[in-house]
Amino acid sequence: MKKVLLFMPAPFPYSRPWRGVPLALLAISRILDKEGYQIKIISRFLSDNPEKEIIDEAKDSLCLGVSSMVGFQIYDGLKIAKMVKEKYPDLPIVWGGWHPSILPEQTIVNECVDIVVKGQSDRTFPELVHVLEKGGDLKKVEGIVFKDEKKIISNKERVFEDINHFPPLPFHLVDMEKCITGTEPGEKSILYLSSYGCPHRCGFCVEPIVCKREWTGLKAERVVEEWKFLSEKYRINTFVIADSNFFVDKQRVYDICKGVLKKKIKVKWKHANGRIPQLVKYEPEIWEAMARSGCTLINTGAESGSQEALNLIEKDMKVEEIEKFTLLCKKYSIKIQFSFLLGLPWSKDYKENEKFVSGEYKTTSSLIDKLLKISNCNRFTYYIYLPYPGSSLFARAVKLGLAIPKRLEEWSNYLLSPDDGLKVTLSQKWITPEQAKKVNMLSQYIFAVLDYDTLRLIEKTSIRWKKVVLRYLYKIARKVCLWRWNNQSFSLPIDYWLFILIRQYGKLE
Repeated sequence: MKKVLLFMPAPFPYSRPWRGVPLALLAISRILDKEGYQIKIISRFLSDNPEKEIIDEAKDSLCLGVSSMVGFQIYDGLKIAKMVKEKYPDLPIVWGGWHPSILPEQTIVNECVDIVVKGQSDRTFPELVHVLEKGGDLKKVEGIVFKDEKKIISNKERVFEDINHFPPLPFHLVDMEKCITGTEPGEKSILYLSSYGCPHRCGFCVEPIVCKREWTGLKAERVVEEWKFLSEKYRINTFVIADSNFFVDKQRVYDICKGVLKKKIKVKWKHANGRIPQLVKYEPEIWEAMARSGCTLINTGAESGSQEALNLIEKDMKVEEIEKFTLLCKKYSIKIQFSFLLGLPWSKDYKENEKFVSGEYKTTSSLIDKLLKISNCNRFTYYIYLPYPGSSLFARAVKLGLAIPKRLEEWSNYLLSPDDGLKVTLSQKWITPEQAKKVNMLSQYIFAVLDYDTLRLIEKTSIRWKKVVLRYLYKIARKVCLWRWNNQSFSLPIDYWLFILIRQYGKLE
């Protein structure tokens, strides 16, 4: 019996389908695949009937592995785990991923969890499987928490390991055609991971807990070879970079770009996460190589136009660096997706907090105005701040009165925004309902329309009548959005409601 069953829960409610490469599950499978184990990866976008398939595969598996982040993945993961536990009560159920790594002791208490794998699991999970197969001693596996009858055992932490020690991801374990997506017409894109961790200390982030502020990246030549292989085998023309921080090693970035150009790999790479203070120090030749090798979009956390807010979240960044970064990206024709936070835990007093949030919104709006004047082809997204367990700001929020879930299943509704139609209360503790509604309207509608690349995407639409109608509607919507933004008027949002309906039924995600 050398079969391992893995399940990737749905990241969003079932009405909002998602697909992509299950990177975490492939990562923990790579050593086992080399060793000849049969790996069965199941997710809702990979299977027509995941429940039936999991029950069928579980009967002769060594364990069921579940990878989960905070939110709906916990709901879906528990739903499957409970079903398997009822059918096969002796089958070990192993949980890993971000949330179990952050709160392993709380996670292990759940009756549908037998073992928790913490942090970097590429080595830990295969070692655990070996022990489960041979009936060995779980106490010898570093980096896990498990139940020993009624006692909970937390083993020694595992040392963070160089990612280059591991084999390539076994993409052949999944139907890659079902993992390919495209945000633009003609795109065949996949999620790609080239590094783990981030050495920085942003107060809202849990990377310092999961990866202990360490970072490891694949060598440049290996990234280039994998891009070449994937682009040829699966006809991929776009890589969506899933790294927490792709740009940590400047020389590695430069070598990747030079390798892509030397081997004439015709691809785009986008959504790479990067820190502004680091990128503004890149030399012109690196920016030039990035642009020529296919970098089309960088994700970055600008977070706020308020220096006081940036200091609170320990961003280690100056507001003026954001403008400098925008000018650089415009020079090299690289789009930026900015993310901003609103609703930070300033004060225990509700009225005082509202005042702080209002002031922060004004300074951020002023900054966005400046950035829009530099380029009208960037995208801005606002997020309502949500305290994540393990982060330094989370501890501050709890001290200021945040009530937090006490059980694993209660984290299912702990969402970033109420977009999914579920009741969200925790995320709005530091922000008024009116401010929250404005944030959603700005991110989903105003900034989407003000981004002039939206019109460029409409022009790529192959259906002529659809292109004509959407072009006309876009021009009207842009005028309305410009007026709303310039006058900071967001009342009677009839146009916003119409936009949501058009986006939904016109399949314009």
